[in-house]
Amino acid sequence: MDLSLLFTIALIFLVTLIGAYVRSRVKDRCLKSFERHHVTLEKTGGKLVWGVMRLEPTGLEFTYLDSVQDENHIESTYLLYASEYPEIQAIYRYEDGLSEWGRKQRAKDIQRAFHPGPFRRMGRWVRNFLITATDSLNEVLGMVVGRVQKTGARYLTAEGSGALTKLGGKVLGQVGNIYDPLLERYIGHRVVIELTEDNETHEHVGIFKEYSADFIEVLDIQYPQAKVVPLSANTGIQSQQLSATLHEDRLRVTNQDAWPILIRSVQGAETEELINAVVDTGETIDLNVRQHGSDRVRLNIQVVRELDLIVPRSRCVVRHRAEAKPPAELADEIFDLIFDLGTVIREDEMTLAREKRLREELARNPKDALAAANLGGLLLQRDAAVEAEKWLRLALTMEYSLPDGGRRARMQLRELTRRTSEDGAHRVILQETSIPSEPAADIGPQI
Repeated sequence: MDLSLLFTIALIFLVTLIGAYVRSRVKDRCLKSFERHHVTLEKTGGKLVWGVMRLEPTGLEFTYLDSVQDENHIESTYLLYASEYPEIQAIYRYEDGLSEWGRKQRAKDIQRAFHPGPFRRMGRWVRNFLITATDSLNEVLGMVVGRVQKTGARYLTAEGSGALTKLGGKVLGQVGNIYDPLLERYIGHRVVIELTEDNETHEHVGIFKEYSADFIEVLDIQYPQAKVVPLSANTGIQSQQLSATLHEDRLRVTNQDAWPILIRSVQGAETEELINAVVDTGETIDLNVRQHGSDRVRLNIQVVRELDLIVPRSRCVVRHRAEAKPPAELADEIFDLIFDLGTVIREDEMTLAREKRLREELARNPKDALAAANLGGLLLQRDAAVEAEKWLRLALTMEYSLPDGGRRARMQLRELTRRTSEDGAHRVILQETSIPSEPAADIGPQI
């Protein structure tokens, strides 16, 4: 019996078992924060999935609260495999949709993340050290295996030493995710992230909680959620955010939300009319819309939702640290950033057609304030700052002709000023958010 062969096989088998156990336990540390919470998954193609999320090393499972009837079957879960993670646009956890357990679990998670005890601090330091020193540890492991082979050659074959070195490297590689010293110092601070959404890049502000090799997690974001409100002639609609009525060519909208609402456009059967008006809480505006014979329109709006966000690092970067400022001075800065125009990555046919139509309207009527404001916004999105400023300032000379009295145009001018500041720095000033000082009890449900 060849003892060296048996010893080599036993040692490789042991290291393999250790590696398999480590792989079965290691989960993405951003995704772990949303485990067992009700969340919304948005994929890059626009598909939305919502349910209670369960995390495994191989992917995600979303359990619906109610079964969904498909064309041929009834669905109760949705599986997203780890190989499909590049298809994730973002995962949202809405604060106003959290259960009592969800709020307590979130507070407990925040407490652990932002006020760690000495053992958690030491664990994070050790993990980051192992990640940083993986290559060096692999070399040390190779030296140890080589030494063992020299002193105990009868127990370990040459082929076995090479296999052990390779397996040991894989085990070390499973210890944790990537360590980024640049991001490490920003954890727990309010930051500005740049997020790629469809064909545009937008900025959002929140508390930077965690990062991993694949994801970034940010809390307490005031996010502009797009909604479509269908309306029929001579009927009205009531919701938590707004009330709206359509009578002939007159559309009346009242904001019933605690946050401002941005009315993006009114869409008929064949045409879409850009509005871009900001409606404050309790405010009512009247819009003249061209229905062209149709008795149905769709109101495209953005409402503010407070949420936590996990987004792939391929679509998001942490760009700035936010500065603190007294709450009384925050109104303009907050709403400017929530409803920022963003930057167009690639011009599409729809955007070019809109620009052409707006220029034609201004050629026919140079005093069309709404067309001037909308053209200025489109130009600002593609960083044509000089011409954008020209049209926005022209629109503001006729601000009383604009649906919101020129508030949206002034927001866009402030955004233009930030982009073209002398030092090029985009300094975002926001109030610091306090972090709970005591952890909450764990009373989570069993799903």
